[in-house]
Amino acid sequence: MLLRDANGGSLYETLEFLHGKLTYLVGRVPLTQTKVDSIVEDAMQFLRTCSDAHFLDAVEYIVHSDAHRCLGGQQEKVVERLNEFLSVDDLPYFITKQIWESWQSDDFGGQSIRLLEESKVIPKDSQVIHETAIEPALELLRQPAFRHANAEFMAALEDYRHQKFGDCVTKCNSSYESVMKVICGQKGFGYTQGDTTSKLLRTIMGQTQMDSFWESPLLIVGTLRNKLGSAHGAGEKAKVVPEHVAKYALNVTASAMVFLNDQAYK
Repeated sequence: MLLRDANGGSLYETLEFLHGKLTYLVGRVPLTQTKVDSIVEDAMQFLRTCSDAHFLDAVEYIVHSDAHRCLGGQQEKVVERLNEFLSVDDLPYFITKQIWESWQSDDFGGQSIRLLEESKVIPKDSQVIHETAIEPALELLRQPAFRHANAEFMAALEDYRHQKFGDCVTKCNSSYESVMKVICGQKGFGYTQGDTTSKLLRTIMGQTQMDSFWESPLLIVGTLRNKLGSAHGAGEKAKVVPEHVAKYALNVTASAMVFLNDQAYK
């Protein structure tokens, strides 16, 4: 109903758009085995019966920039309403906003804006954790200086959604290290690109006069990567990362990034 109203009362164009995207996703045409008269009916039938994962893929497709014609220029409002729907039913997902940045356009001889990051469907553990950890971290990472850290953290969230828990843990630490490097660079703390998580953390702790007891809890992100992540070879025994461990890695990484940023700029 929301997509119908955003497109002026019709779902035809939206379902036609989604059908094209979904056929590539599942690798077949038609999408369903049900006898239908059109690709619009095929898309609707698929969305009624598909897995949760594929339905979330469809939601993500429809809030991307190439679906703008289906939303009547109301992308931001549609994202807000979708998040309301998810919250009302206490569903463990959240849709991020698009990120735009200003840039100097040589073609037009002035300031312009360009899309830096599409909206994404990300996991949401609980409302409290989301509001106090994940959302503040996303707000921090939207700053231009944290562009690479943001890409790594969003990749970790995407890996979690697709149950790639080992990769999720690894990318959490990559984002954490990137944040610490940005802090060190902006504050003039001496560091090199090859510094490890522990060395970067000790640099920030020393420069901001933090008590030594903070080292152990703030180093847990790097420890999880070293022990469980996919950055190092498993050897003779495969590393199996459970879902709850990856969830913890996401939440503790978000909290640690915000904490260190606040500590450095307090």
